[in-house]
Amino acid sequence: MTETTTTASAQSEAQTKQRARALGARLRESAEFRAWVEASQAVSADAAAQNLVRQINAYRTTLWSQVQSGDATVALEKLQTELEALNVVREYRQAERAVRGLFRAVDAAIGATAGVEFAANAKRSCCGG
Repeated sequence: MTETTTTASAQSEAQTKQRARALGARLRESAEFRAWVEASQAVSADAAAQNLVRQINAYRTTLWSQVQSGDATVALEKLQTELEALNVVREYRQAERAVRGLFRAVDAAIGATAGVEFAANAKRSCCGG
């Protein structure tokens, strides 16, 4: 590889990183993302939601460590239904759907520009699955 090719490659990589940072900044500024962050914080601050989450996690731990019993499964489903019925959680789910829609649209735009399915070919992070 020549010095010119190496320099051009480094410049292209730097430009790509700059554009990715700009995209990240614009996504963080989007109404959908801000609404999701606010809804997430509201769920985290809501005592009823957190109590139900703790109970659900306790039942899940029990189910994983023991043979599933019908009673535990029914109780877990009841708690999950109670959690999903809370207004703060319904608002969170709505914000979550909106931000996912935004991310899918961004993925489609990147994929169309790159000529490949972006998300399907993206490197997974520790938290991204």
